Amino acid sequence: MAALDLSVIIVNYNVKHYLDQCILAAERALHGLKGEIIVIDNVSQDGSQDFLREKFADRITFIANTENVGFSKGNNQGIAIAKGKYVLLLNPDTLVGEESFQRCFDFMEAHPEAGGLGVRMIDGRGQFLPESKRGLPTPWVSFYKIFGLSKLFPKNRRFGQYHLSYLDAKETHEVQVLSGAYMWMRKELLDEIGYLDETFFMYGEDIDLSYRINLGGKKNYYFAGTRILHYKGESTKKGSLNYVRVFYQAMIIFAKKHFGGGNKKVFIGVINLAVYLRALLAIFSRLIKRIGFPILEWGMVYGLMLGITAYWEHYVKYIVGGNYYPPLFRFGYLPVYALIFILFLWIAGAYRKPYRLRPLLTAPLSAFIAIATVTYMFEGVLNFSRAIVGLSAVFTSLLTLTTRGIQNLRGKGSFFFTELKQQRAVLIVEDADKKQALDLLLGKLSYPSEIVGTVSLSQTQPSETKALVPTLGSLPQLKDILSLYQVQEVIFMQDALPATLMLEVMDENSRQALDFYIIPPQADYLIGPHLIHTSRYGQDLNLRLKQPSALREKRAFDWIGSSLLLLSFPLLFWRYASAGKALHALTQSWLGQTHLVGYSQNPNQDLPPLKKAWLHPKERLSSQSSGLNIEALNRLYAQHYHWSKDLEVVWNSWTRLGQ
Repeated sequence: MAALDLSVIIVNYNVKHYLDQCILAAERALHGLKGEIIVIDNVSQDGSQDFLREKFADRITFIANTENVGFSKGNNQGIAIAKGKYVLLLNPDTLVGEESFQRCFDFMEAHPEAGGLGVRMIDGRGQFLPESKRGLPTPWVSFYKIFGLSKLFPKNRRFGQYHLSYLDAKETHEVQVLSGAYMWMRKELLDEIGYLDETFFMYGEDIDLSYRINLGGKKNYYFAGTRILHYKGESTKKGSLNYVRVFYQAMIIFAKKHFGGGNKKVFIGVINLAVYLRALLAIFSRLIKRIGFPILEWGMVYGLMLGITAYWEHYVKYIVGGNYYPPLFRFGYLPVYALIFILFLWIAGAYRKPYRLRPLLTAPLSAFIAIATVTYMFEGVLNFSRAIVGLSAVFTSLLTLTTRGIQNLRGKGSFFFTELKQQRAVLIVEDADKKQALDLLLGKLSYPSEIVGTVSLSQTQPSETKALVPTLGSLPQLKDILSLYQVQEVIFMQDALPATLMLEVMDENSRQALDFYIIPPQADYLIGPHLIHTSRYGQDLNLRLKQPSALREKRAFDWIGSSLLLLSFPLLFWRYASAGKALHALTQSWLGQTHLVGYSQNPNQDLPPLKKAWLHPKERLSSQSSGLNIEALNRLYAQHYHWSKDLEVVWNSWTRLGQ
């Protein structure tokens, strides 16, 4: 007889804060069961080992590896010393509900034919993760998945076999493959069929073990009676192309091990073809995401200009005489003019989300002024009709407003988009813990999003709106609150709320385009999808300005930007607040002694150092920047740096250079 009911095994690699939340939730879920938690660390470089020894030394079994042995071997180390009747392989970037373990235990006890169990998983935005239930990746099933047929026909029993997408995700089903993120199994069965195959370093090992559970005469189940949060990828940092390569290599190992003859050769051939196709598709997809929308709008603007031209020549300019604009104007100049409109929109930030109203109004006007100025200089050669270009500017503004309104309608259910300078968040918390949570968010963390209010668990009346952070209503009113206040983020305090309740709220609001964040118990940080927000600015964030490529990009922007401004200085010197100071600033930036754009005021010492800068990110916000948290702004600038952000700052405030 097993000494314990359950052994929870967690393999960690560089996700200390997610691991903290995972262990705390697992300890709560073990209440009522005799269990243990075993953590194996694969030489994390984020301080995980010292953290585990300090916080959980007397509560977990800890194995500190001296080399990264991979997911399979790490879990096998835990399984080998596990004392539980059942073994649960649990990813560190997960959060389980208080009832999860007990419900899984009861299900397995009631189903002796079950060898393995998986559960309903949702991500950090509340979206259901299709890998919660999967079929065996036979050659044909893999073919349907790789070539997109499973996505096109998800409810078809033939094409939807990879993720079993034709099965209701809210009902329990027998399945073939379990997810390694939450893999509940009988220890006695594992001792019989063997542990994870260590040939798989990462990915594929869960498919292999699931298949061997079936070969051992037991069944695998997808259990919909409980749900967990899986941030998906935080423990592995999946890169698109690298993930494709490593995952499909794992599939080849699986095919060589379990398929024979022609099936094996077909499978391996399909996999190799898929790697190249996915790589090409990834490159093409990135290109389309960057330029597809601008190209589409260029075509629409060009079409508008052709229509305006036809109207103008028939009803305004050439009513008498029957003359027409020459083909060179229609098919030579107009496409170029349309391209200039798009370039000005791009430079002004009209293609960067969240969409803002100002670029859609000012960029077409600026493009018209530029075209009119140049054509005026070549009277009789380029100047056919500035009126057509002027009307095109007006209709381009209307067009871009419409296209972005349609996108907003599809994404958020509203045609109208607002210029929110900060993300908006609500805090779901017990009234008794409200002050503690707000002190952490607004004080120590200096959280950059706007906390518009709190949502109480109990039926309470909204507080005075003049309060610093008012109570907006109670949890049953959450959907109305999210819509009314245009909220993008929901923050939970894990110490005050049951994980089961948090998961339920995420699941029920998964269609609201929200990000969900959690403050773990007694923690001075906040975690969510792809983000760790701590009080030690920069230490636990992926700061792009720490990367050499970002610094090279910034230097290139400084040189190109200052070069263009220096070349135009003889024409535009009168626009600067101080021409002499501006010339000095541009010269220093051109020489690499300063930056055109950089931190606002003195940055926190944990941020990557930058040279003196003449303009700052807050310039993008114009008059609305006065109440912004400068340290938070500097941190976000370092974390998400891109040359286009510097371009927007310079575009909005170049006349203040040198001030």
